[in-house]
Amino acid sequence: MSEEIIREWHFWLASIATGACMAFSYDLLRLFRRLIKHGRIAVDLEDLLYWIVWFCFSFALLYYGNNGVIRFAAVFGAAVGMLMYAATIGRFFIKVSYFVIDKTVGNLLRLFRKLLEPIKRGKRAAIRKIRLTCATIHHNIKIYHFTKAKQRREKKKHGRKKKKHKKDKKKNAGVSSQQE
Repeated sequence: MSEEIIREWHFWLASIATGACMAFSYDLLRLFRRLIKHGRIAVDLEDLLYWIVWFCFSFALLYYGNNGVIRFAAVFGAAVGMLMYAATIGRFFIKVSYFVIDKTVGNLLRLFRKLLEPIKRGKRAAIRKIRLTCATIHHNIKIYHFTKAKQRREKKKHGRKKKKHKKDKKKNAGVSSQQE
């Protein structure tokens, strides 16, 4: 075989390997997303970063392996690599890693929660005590303000002198109230 054909085969195998690596790295990204829940914006940013990184790798492959010429063989090789990975290792990698994550990481998280439970309970009890104390203080303040307001009203009532009507003055003129 000539050196040119061997070089083409090497280039095509490198593009297959690049496609398989792209698929594997996306599976790792999916696992990361499964471990840590993401919002829509974070997922979009991660995808954008993923494609920027793999565009740079693909460009380097084309630049050094084929003098910057985009050929169908390179794109087809990357697609074949992705499909081969997805049909063989990828299928089992995802199932096994999800199982491992669910079992080991899930168990670790449950253990961590159990360890933190007394602290949470203590925190809840402290919060409850603070709430009760604040409620008691608030209640006492309300009572204090109510009694003070009541005292002020009574003071105003007693402080006022009753106005005698003119009729009462004429009626009782010269007669003491003790004579009956």
